[in-house]
Amino acid sequence: MELKIFNYASDVIDRLDEMKIDLDIACREIEYYFVNIIANKCEGYLNINSRVKSSESLKEKILRHDYYNKYKTVDGLYDNLSDLIGVRLECRFVEDEKAIFKLVRAHFQYPHKCYNNYFYNNSMPNVLLELGTKQPKSQKNGIGMYRIDGRYLYQGQIINFELQIKSLINIFWSEIEHKVIYKNYNYVLADRFYKDIMRSIKNSLTTIDQQLLLITNQFERANNNLVDTRRTQVETMLSKIIYDLFAERMKRDIGLLVDFRKSCDTLVKYVFREIDTNVGDMYNSVFITVLNRLNEIDDNAINFNRELEFERPLDFHDSFSLIIGNHIQSVINVEFQWNLFFRILFYIEPENNAGDLETFIEFYKLRLCKYLDMSTLRQNFNQDYINGILDALLQRFASTFVQINLVDLVYDNYIEQVRSILTRIVDLTSKYVATKNEWEQRKDTLLKLLSFRMLALFDYEIESGVIIEFIDEIRANGLDIELHKSLLRYI
Repeated sequence: MELKIFNYASDVIDRLDEMKIDLDIACREIEYYFVNIIANKCEGYLNINSRVKSSESLKEKILRHDYYNKYKTVDGLYDNLSDLIGVRLECRFVEDEKAIFKLVRAHFQYPHKCYNNYFYNNSMPNVLLELGTKQPKSQKNGIGMYRIDGRYLYQGQIINFELQIKSLINIFWSEIEHKVIYKNYNYVLADRFYKDIMRSIKNSLTTIDQQLLLITNQFERANNNLVDTRRTQVETMLSKIIYDLFAERMKRDIGLLVDFRKSCDTLVKYVFREIDTNVGDMYNSVFITVLNRLNEIDDNAINFNRELEFERPLDFHDSFSLIIGNHIQSVINVEFQWNLFFRILFYIEPENNAGDLETFIEFYKLRLCKYLDMSTLRQNFNQDYINGILDALLQRFASTFVQINLVDLVYDNYIEQVRSILTRIVDLTSKYVATKNEWEQRKDTLLKLLSFRMLALFDYEIESGVIIEFIDEIRANGLDIELHKSLLRYI
């Protein structure tokens, strides 16, 4: 049986094929309209480009962003897909981008009665632009870009399009970044280092000293601890081998390649979970064992279209493992990123899928708790009661894990961040809880803080009123807690 997400993707592509004629007509008319608005009215204007999103690009976006989980129906996806048609106004210099945007904004004078923040011009009232959002918009890399959502009303249907305004230098930069970083899924050693280098070049081509500093820091980090460096190099190499093995088959199976390098990094940590860094012989032995296992995997046996199955019911012994384990079991054959992560894990350790999942969750729990310092609590509570406090924290963590529902939660960089949040909550507990009554009184507030910090880490939507009420609750419980800036931004 194929994964449901692939049936969903096929339905979306079929709809795209059905709309092709209408989309091509809409694309040409939108392009012609903006040429008439801009041409001969702005000195910096050079050219206009437009395109209809290809089926391959759309399929990749569905898998990369888990649209199956976000938009349950094909209609829901198309209603929210902002760049089905893309239109780009090209200009000479960065300063010209602002001039063209002002010209466009001045042209679209009238607010639409049905669509909030959308404006139109009487010369062509079926072309709408969303001009209520601040421009330029900040991208993931922190660089601003004029990116405006639009709607084209055509024969009773709404076709979404995206209007971009870009200078030549930003076109050049974005094309390089898009292909080298954003959509380059080939595993590159020291990948983050190269991203830092490219970002420094974009910020200022004249800051050569900054580039040299990045290079120097890279080599200094490599030489700080030879043992750690060797281990990092071995793990990076093994991660690349795993990625290369499964990437090729993924390309053949589903027709495209999705970035799963961070999944490979986490899985390598899992493979070496029981090995001490300083025990060289055991480390080398595990490395060779894994290499042999990867060599044994028959490329033809790897299949990304089949559902994952468990040989027996899963067995968990605590609330944390039960909540997370049951959640993963419920989404593992529904959401592509979770399916991909555990599919690779089960291929690497193929004996028992149920046992592998149970072991991984135990490994994940250990990584979260490994450096939590509960010693201060021992001054006031016995070990059983401290264990109960820790269980309550982990149970709330697990519930929030389910709410966030992102495979990113098991990646190394996010494990470090959520562990830091857990450490902060433990520190506050040690500071403000000296009796069992105080724990019962302040428990809910501390657990809410844990949830809110985790949600904010993943930019989860929290209503401002909820945070304001939480601040009042903190004060009512006599807690002198300064809220993290990630929560204050909601209000």
